[in-house]
Amino acid sequence: MKDRQIQTSGPLPSVPLISPILHWLAIPAIVFLRSGFGFSFLSPKSVFLSFIWATLLFVIYAWNEQGAWTKYWAVAMFAIGASLLYILHLAVAVLRETRKQGRHDFYSGTSHLLRLPGFSQNRGNARFETLLHLWFEPAFVFVAATALRAFMGEQRLSTWLIFVMAGMWLKEFINYWYGIRSEKKHGDIIEDAEEKMPAGGTFTDAPLPNAGGRKPRAKRAPNTAPDENERAREQRYAELLRLMPPHPPYDVEQAERNYRDLIKAFHPDPNSSAAENNEKAAMLNEAIDFFRQRT
Repeated sequence: MKDRQIQTSGPLPSVPLISPILHWLAIPAIVFLRSGFGFSFLSPKSVFLSFIWATLLFVIYAWNEQGAWTKYWAVAMFAIGASLLYILHLAVAVLRETRKQGRHDFYSGTSHLLRLPGFSQNRGNARFETLLHLWFEPAFVFVAATALRAFMGEQRLSTWLIFVMAGMWLKEFINYWYGIRSEKKHGDIIEDAEEKMPAGGTFTDAPLPNAGGRKPRAKRAPNTAPDENERAREQRYAELLRLMPPHPPYDVEQAERNYRDLIKAFHPDPNSSAAENNEKAAMLNEAIDFFRQRT
């Protein structure tokens, strides 16, 4: 599941201020439970690099202060492990970016459980991965916290892990709810398009224009702001493709999905030559070409 934590094109599964805090709280446990993260999922880099520096200072204090290590050794060891794993995952993400082998930037990692025999066949199963991230991983952290407190008498790390568990669950719930709302919006787009189909028209079997006919991308001078006419065109094309939110920046992937669904409704029927449908199909083709040239 995509988990976007920084501003990008398209709507975000986040609540201002709360989502970054949950992300910061959950990452120290997530780096133990998953691997293969997208580069931008490990953001914000500055926060975690500061966390690593603070961890180092804390470990030095606990080691040198008399009696402090016996109190804080579990917290120190957990923080050291999380810091090293974060640096490792970030380095791997950078390497994959340079080799152009990484998954999408906001990929939230692959759970270690999905690498085990008996579970590996569920990799790519969005429903199973959602259950894993939303319920099983927070439950695992809770069990670890309970075991530390019950069998080792450790109070500080176990308390911290309870907050981490809550942060992980809330973070994944925001993403889960965003996915439900995103699917609902997409369904509304298709329903709206079907309602505007001519009476008795069946355009669902019309052939889709393929990407091979795309216009060559026009090179534009760097760092030049679009003029008023360009912004007006962008807004008009976004409305044609039913893009959400109704203001830039727009998600090109969402534009492609909406285009494929809308063109089925408005593409000229071989048995009908309605000028209105021809015009709508031409406008949709013009709109998607506009966004394709921006990628």
